[in-house]
Amino acid sequence: MNQHTDNQENDDVVVIEERDKRTLLYIIIAGVLGLALGGLVGSSLTAEKWQSTYQGLEQKYQTLAEDKKKMVVQVEEKVAKVDDEVEQKLKQAIEEQNADHLASVAKLEQQVKELEKVNLSLEEQIAEQKEQLQTVNSQNSQLNRQADMQAAMFERSREIFQQELKVKIELESLEKEREELGPKIAELKKACDIYLDGTSWDAKTDSCDKQDEAQSRLSQVEQMIRVHQMDLKQIKALSGELGL
Repeated sequence: MNQHTDNQENDDVVVIEERDKRTLLYIIIAGVLGLALGGLVGSSLTAEKWQSTYQGLEQKYQTLAEDKKKMVVQVEEKVAKVDDEVEQKLKQAIEEQNADHLASVAKLEQQVKELEKVNLSLEEQIAEQKEQLQTVNSQNSQLNRQADMQAAMFERSREIFQQELKVKIELESLEKEREELGPKIAELKKACDIYLDGTSWDAKTDSCDKQDEAQSRLSQVEQMIRVHQMDLKQIKALSGELGL
């Protein structure tokens, strides 16, 4: 009996526990349902708010996209305009640079032409100076030859003059001796004739010998005079050839 009572009590406990578990499960389910319903309500409210926000953002995005397109078009137009301006400026700068380059080239060409003229003038001057130098050298050579010839002629002239002077002195001496021998020979001849005639005791025996000697000397003197005269003629002819 006691065992039966115990079994019955255990069954009651199990029933109570099962009831409590069910109650807890119901409570949990009710809570979950409540949360789900609340979430649905909140989600609905949130979805409407998000939809409104999304539509606003979408509208702003469309506006920004249109602004972006307009901005892109404006930027492209500005870029194209800037490109045109840059191209025009670059073209103008290139043209100006080409003009400056052409002007510099023309200036350099003019300077080269002027330098060529100066160079040609200098070459002509150098050629002329070379010709003048050759002429001067030729003249100097000729003057040197003339100076040498004149020196030689001067030396020759000096020798000729000395020779002429010597011949003239000797000729003058011979002519003087000839003049002296004439009367002396006449006296010696007279004395010789007297000696040969024997008409005077004063006549010297050597008178004839002295006469012969004097006559021989006179012949020598006259011959030497003729030789000296011929020398003088040759000296005068040589002096004429030398232009003295």
